[in-house]
Amino acid sequence: MAGIRINTGSGIDPKMVDQLVEIEREPIKQLETRKKTLIDEQKLFNDLKALVSTLGTTLNGMRTKADYYKLKVVSSHPDIIEGTVDNNAPIGSYEVEVKHLAKTHKLLTQSFEDKDKTPVGFGYMTIETEEGDSFDVDIDPDRSTLQDVATQINSMDKGVKAIVINTKEKLEDDDEDNFRLLVISEKSGKQAKVTIDPDTTYLDFKEQITGRNLEMVFEDVKVYNETNKVTELIPGLVLDVKKEEPGTKINLKIDYDTDKSLETIKKFVESYNKVNEFIDKQFQLDPVTNKAGVLSKDNSLRSLRRALQTSIQFSLPSGKFQTLADVGISTDPKTGALKYDEAKAKKAMAEDYVGVSKLFIQSDDTVGIGIRMSDSVRGLQNPVSGVLPSKDREYKHILENFDKDIAVKNRQAKQREEAIRRQFTVVEQLISGMNAQGQVLQQKLGGAQG
Repeated sequence: MAGIRINTGSGIDPKMVDQLVEIEREPIKQLETRKKTLIDEQKLFNDLKALVSTLGTTLNGMRTKADYYKLKVVSSHPDIIEGTVDNNAPIGSYEVEVKHLAKTHKLLTQSFEDKDKTPVGFGYMTIETEEGDSFDVDIDPDRSTLQDVATQINSMDKGVKAIVINTKEKLEDDDEDNFRLLVISEKSGKQAKVTIDPDTTYLDFKEQITGRNLEMVFEDVKVYNETNKVTELIPGLVLDVKKEEPGTKINLKIDYDTDKSLETIKKFVESYNKVNEFIDKQFQLDPVTNKAGVLSKDNSLRSLRRALQTSIQFSLPSGKFQTLADVGISTDPKTGALKYDEAKAKKAMAEDYVGVSKLFIQSDDTVGIGIRMSDSVRGLQNPVSGVLPSKDREYKHILENFDKDIAVKNRQAKQREEAIRRQFTVVEQLISGMNAQGQVLQQKLGGAQG
């Protein structure tokens, strides 16, 4: 009788179970793929938002006269006096003469052989400023050198500083020693005088330099200041006086800084073109896939482009420079990008800075592109009604739903996997039981044949 072939196992490949489990997880993989695609799209949209934000920041510098106007100070003698200015300063040329620089009051002691060995007395000395503040410098007998006194004065932080200087006077005069204590008022000007009563010390102070105010002649008017930095002469002007030159007439001209204004315009053109280029690229067909960009079907891009293009298409009712094209800014009809002729813009500004500015800022009778486009951008960014925040909320909502769906399907897949593995175990046990019965039967049949 032919032998009966009995399997020793179930004969079911365990990989088949894993494959069934993977089939159950396929919908999850599809959801995760769609989620990743949306996240990539969201990242691209965030890039667009960043470009729009940069454009908005640039436009903020072109909304009003205070934002847009740039002034500068040109000095005929920058080695004597220079200045800086803000937008509140009056345009014009002014004549200045520097009679005297402001100086600090300085007191000097007699000379000593060394700075850190010879005692200069002990007890105390009193220092008084012109403002009426006074303080005592206590001198310890064990710490009473020139350096000790200087350290003590400086540690008190009372508007007076002290330094030990090495004059090397002994090289010229054998009767003099090299080291002296120099006490300096930290304030300059006539009123910044320092008085020292050496009292129990061996120090003898003499006035080295008398404190003095800055003295200038501004437009034939005498002007004084406690320091050499003048901040209150006329609104918006700060002067840095470097040296005195009596008899030298200095011309200070406060004028429009066209170079800085041109920089602002150039940044605007560049930031606008980056936004335009981004949008234009989304609507272009890829020559390989013949598909447009992933954001091409997004209505927010169309809304953004329409808002920007509308803002830039305007003209002023009067004046030589009525359109942006008049000052070197034109639109490419094919791409929508702005073309910038800086030489033309510079020439226009040199001719009529105020007239050109009206194309960009809000004045009494005009509204320029700074306000028009800035308001459009702000509208797009409005947290409640803006297109961009609305799109953000849409992405957030869809991604949250993806996460919920993936979580539900993960639970279902887990339950299905457990069911499949339980069924596989039952089948394994059944087949194993049948195999065991087959072996017993084979043994019996084999014995009967014997």
